[in-house]
Amino acid sequence: MKTSDKDSTFNICYSSIVKKDTVLLNALMFGDSVKGSLGYKLYEKDHTNGSLLGKMYGDTLKAICTFMVKGSESTQEVIFLRKDSLFLEGITTRKNQNGKIIFTDLEKLHFDGLVLKHVPCK
Repeated sequence: MKTSDKDSTFNICYSSIVKKDTVLLNALMFGDSVKGSLGYKLYEKDHTNGSLLGKMYGDTLKAICTFMVKGSESTQEVIFLRKDSLFLEGITTRKNQNGKIIFTDLEKLHFDGLVLKHVPCK
């Protein structure tokens, strides 16, 4: 936890709960580096919880998330825009490149995916 305003290491926690779907981002920020977990519990779909490793570029979090899906490891890029007390998920086209899901057209990136709200860390 952050111990003072001068401390550059602190926990961040954001979640989205919409109907029966839940997404939780729980991470430790140290400087501009971010390390934690990102979990999706979507109604009538496989639940995924993965490790997240990324970096803040101004107000934008760019990260790689590694999930276990049906017994196999899956790696994908994720991007979120921090706006006030929200993290807005970035959406654009993706492709599978050498077993990793990556963004293909950052020019068409838009932040109207999931909206995660800041929540107290537990």
